[in-house]
Amino acid sequence: MIDKDLALTQKKCDLAAEDLNAFYRSLASLAERLKPAWRFQISCEPGQSHQFLTADSLRNAFAYQVGVAAENFLARERREGKPWPDIRSFIESSSDPKEQDIRKNYVRLLAWGSLKGKFLEALCLMATLSRLIPLEAQKNVDAFGTVGPLKVRDQDRTCFLWSRPIIESQHSGLNAVPDIVITSTPDRVSTTNILSIIECKCRQTIHAADLRGEFGKAYDLGSPSYVLVSYYDVQEIIVAAGRELGIDVQVFSLSTSDREQFVRGERDIGEDMAVKLLNARTRRTFLAALENRAADVRRRAT
Repeated sequence: MIDKDLALTQKKCDLAAEDLNAFYRSLASLAERLKPAWRFQISCEPGQSHQFLTADSLRNAFAYQVGVAAENFLARERREGKPWPDIRSFIESSSDPKEQDIRKNYVRLLAWGSLKGKFLEALCLMATLSRLIPLEAQKNVDAFGTVGPLKVRDQDRTCFLWSRPIIESQHSGLNAVPDIVITSTPDRVSTTNILSIIECKCRQTIHAADLRGEFGKAYDLGSPSYVLVSYYDVQEIIVAAGRELGIDVQVFSLSTSDREQFVRGERDIGEDMAVKLLNARTRRTFLAALENRAADVRRRAT
């Protein structure tokens, strides 16, 4: 492994470690703030009982994912004729300390790549709830699982929050599983009761085709507000195009020019996301874009 590869992998691992620490702080803080209305839990391993969401339980979830990533990596290596008995054997097969570091970091990066989507979705779920008033008794909430309906008040109306509901569009007949949905009734989520949708994406780049795909889903589901949260930075031309289409594109705090403030703990990624999502939901840009587009089409048709 040449030095520039080592430096690149080490940099990615350092950034991932900073991201993880920011998530640990913010998710644990949100969990405390949202009690006693909602008691957030996570399952660190499949089949295990849930644990309350704390910085330690989140670290345990990541440690488990590192083990999963190691096993998956070893399975791929074996298929290619490299039968390492365990991950330690793979790491220590090189006597170069730098090479050993890059191998350890590579496995950790694989684990973070598998887990960061769940962390981002949990952050958006909890950040959204932090701006809503609970209207029901205490409830255990799986931050990484399917949630809803949670009865809440949003400004002057009663509504219901869900995560990862399966929706069958009454227009196209196609199914969709958006990350977070707010509805006007506690009935099954459908195109008749959706008020707002939040989608989280961890793709390195959001392309024009991705944006058009989200527009099609938003139109099919008939949501007045549609927010796309990107883990990574998004080109301004895509953000602007999103505004024209009614897709409110929000970039995750750690991928903005303010990253260092969040890494150092001077600002909180959960609070920043809560403000962004509240403002986006209030703007209802998808409804406004549809109305403007319909008016334009009518003018040209007469």
